[in-house]
Amino acid sequence: MTRFLLSISLGPVQEFIAAARKTADLEAGSTLLVDLVGAAASEFAAEERIYPASVEAGGANKILAVVTGDPAQHAGRARARAQAELEAQWELYSRQLAAHIDEARARAQLAHFLEFYAAWVPLRSEADYPAARRRVEALLAARKALRDFAPLAQRDAGLPKSPLDPAFATVLRLDDNGQLPEALREAPWNFKPSEVLDAVSLLKRLRGRAGREVLNTHTLAHRAKHPGADNSPDEDFTPDSAYYAILVADGDNMGALLSANDTEDAHHEISRRLDDFAKQAEAIVKNHDGQAVFAGGDDVLAFLPVTKALACGRALSNAFQEALGGDAPYQATLSAGIAVVHYREPLSTSLRQARDAEKAAKKVPGKNAVCVAVHTRGGAPLRVAQPWDGAGALEALARMNLPRGLPYELSELAREWPHGVSPVALSNEARRIARRKATADGERLDEEALRGWQFDHPEHLRDFANLLIIARFLSGQGDRA
Repeated sequence: MTRFLLSISLGPVQEFIAAARKTADLEAGSTLLVDLVGAAASEFAAEERIYPASVEAGGANKILAVVTGDPAQHAGRARARAQAELEAQWELYSRQLAAHIDEARARAQLAHFLEFYAAWVPLRSEADYPAARRRVEALLAARKALRDFAPLAQRDAGLPKSPLDPAFATVLRLDDNGQLPEALREAPWNFKPSEVLDAVSLLKRLRGRAGREVLNTHTLAHRAKHPGADNSPDEDFTPDSAYYAILVADGDNMGALLSANDTEDAHHEISRRLDDFAKQAEAIVKNHDGQAVFAGGDDVLAFLPVTKALACGRALSNAFQEALGGDAPYQATLSAGIAVVHYREPLSTSLRQARDAEKAAKKVPGKNAVCVAVHTRGGAPLRVAQPWDGAGALEALARMNLPRGLPYELSELAREWPHGVSPVALSNEARRIARRKATADGERLDEEALRGWQFDHPEHLRDFANLLIIARFLSGQGDRA
């Protein structure tokens, strides 16, 4: 019987996970996606699945399997399993609000939600696997480019659109004034008047309430000064530190690694190692006082106190290289973007900033890099992107007790420095400013460290001053500068 290499992609992914107002919504969306991918992957026996290795881990949103029989039927059953899991999750969590939900509209939205794409090619022998894999991935990419635009008749005239997914109308029943009923705005639900949610957004909200406790943004900010502080349910709680970090990490050179080890057995092993890394990643983030939102395949999304973000990123990078191995130029490495953001900033904005930082890290020559981007409220963002091998200087600066205001005085010096004046004089003046600055504890910068301050031109000094500002944020002191 002919064997086929079958590739499946489920979505939506990034937009679906990012459509959240609370960290619990975000975590619920990512774990729901894992469950849906796992349900679809359960159509295939373990020996058939190349990716993901485990249906519990779920991987990312990709399934690759070797099947016998009609591949279209396998794909159809996998889609049905994912859809059944989505509807089972809805039934489990929505029953508590059944009296407030338009069930017919909700079911129509659930039926229209999943994006499911599949492609397959014959696999006549193991020797055909490399060419078949390249062919099936090209076919899948082409299929995904042909997006489906089937309209959904929602009978939603006069109904508000969901703020988290404006393609859908609210499934919550409104009162005579077109507002959320009082029962939903009071405890235990505490919906805001604007939270007229669609079915999937409502599922994420209800699942997030019932699932494991997820650290909120003000607790994450508070942990910069108070490691291990309990999660505060009070949304009006004011943390001692106003900033926290979002880390987005992604494997480098994965395509090259897969191509260099292009056999079924090798890809089974790589898939298993990716699952092992995902488990390690969750433990690493937890050990750094943070919250892993998503860890699957070679992707990680995590929330962290600013004081632990860079160390956590380095630990993830080391664990990834140990798990995947490989020799140059096919060595798998991990690049990470770290966005330092205000705890009151909308999650959607902060997530976009973290993903932009990750893209900047990927652009560093050779990758295997980290980009730290500081986004203050009302100020221009600051960004530094370096290979992990060169990030030690930033880590060292973050461990220092830097005097308040020093980075800004050095920035001012760089801005006002006359053109053509000796760089020796520029370096001497920068050191003089640093010597007269003291920390709140009365400490002075180490003279040995100051002797290393050599600046060739004002722009060099300006970049160093920006590095000091970023370091202060990573030390948990930036919001007091």
